[in-house]
Amino acid sequence: MIPVVAAGEFAAALLQAGITAALASLCLGLWSRSRQPYFGWWALAFGLFLLRITVIVVFIASGNRSWLFWHQVITGWTALALLWAALKFSHEARWRRWYYVFVAFPLAWSYVAVIRLDNFTLAAVPAVLFLSGATLWTGIVHLRYQRQDTQGASALLGWTFLLWGIHHLDYPILRARGAWNPWGYYIDILFLLAVGAGILLLVNADLASRLQLRTVELERLSRRMVQQHEEERRRLSLELHDETAQVFAAVKMQLGVMSERFTESDPPVAARLLRAVELVDDGMRGIRNVVNDLRPSLLDDLGLLPALRSLVADYQERRGLPVTIEGPTQLPVLSDEAEVALFRALQEALANVARHASSAPTRVLIRVLPDAVVMRISDSGPGFAGEAELSRAESEGHLGLVGMRERIVALGGTAQVRSAVGAGVDIEIQVPIFRGDEA
Repeated sequence: MIPVVAAGEFAAALLQAGITAALASLCLGLWSRSRQPYFGWWALAFGLFLLRITVIVVFIASGNRSWLFWHQVITGWTALALLWAALKFSHEARWRRWYYVFVAFPLAWSYVAVIRLDNFTLAAVPAVLFLSGATLWTGIVHLRYQRQDTQGASALLGWTFLLWGIHHLDYPILRARGAWNPWGYYIDILFLLAVGAGILLLVNADLASRLQLRTVELERLSRRMVQQHEEERRRLSLELHDETAQVFAAVKMQLGVMSERFTESDPPVAARLLRAVELVDDGMRGIRNVVNDLRPSLLDDLGLLPALRSLVADYQERRGLPVTIEGPTQLPVLSDEAEVALFRALQEALANVARHASSAPTRVLIRVLPDAVVMRISDSGPGFAGEAELSRAESEGHLGLVGMRERIVALGGTAQVRSAVGAGVDIEIQVPIFRGDEA
């Protein structure tokens, strides 16, 4: 009769079981949240490893050879589950029918080795080679999965499984003869901890990569929405200019003709007609202002810099803002989206000055850097309480400055809004210079 397992070996096995259970629970939790197949396979692998520990302890305590048979089977299946998890994670491998040969091997050979063979070496060597080969293959899969963002984690997992696979080869020589007890458990614990750390690092890198891709997609969507918004503005501008403004011009002409006819015969009617002409003029000016706000023709006809200067002059004339603009004589080539974004940013900034600090002197400064254009709008108005006030305004639906920043950031630029109570507002916007080789 085989004696009950030693206390030291039992404690080591219990510690290993606890760590394995924690890893299985972690992977199971990740799978339940993400439904990624490799999380499920890692959870299954560590669950099998936990079952393997339980079975071998029971075998050592009882001496019943049926437990040894199941220990050998579960050990092989654990190695296969870890290998399949690596394949699913690295390139989402698909299951093929002939893979069942590998699944059946631990079951068939364990029956031969435990039930039929009396020669320990002949029984152990094929099983050890299978276990070591599957583990080494797992390490190779991880080492080959060397993306830039997962290089460190893949290397940790790969080398851990390679060393673990080599460590399996000492089973017929040392561990089966009790030479490693209980240190073999502690070595396996180190490998388990390294694998767990590698999985967490690899998953974190993969999630970061997916988040980056999603961010790029959202930025692309944001740019597309801005383009559609500007296209709609252009369409409305053309309709107002080509249709509504022409109708007003025709009405003005007809009223002018009628007023001339009544100038001598009925002066009161003529005066009323002249008043109607004045109202039509006011309406046409309003339409021109709306058209200019929707899509300034100068931006399309002459370019960004004349459009910015015209916008400043328009605010000076129409709203009496004491605003000045300084900049170079010409600007480098910018993308259409960047030009529109800079124009809208200045438009929003001047509109905010007109609403909240109409008498405050305002300065617009444009600079050209080697790889970007910078526009800074500064006023000496009452200001506001920095980022906290900006967040409160956003929550209340005032999205002007927030929308400006989102539009600039979507282009790969930056938009900083700095303010303090009594210190005015300083807005600095930077957009990248367009390169011909950029997609």
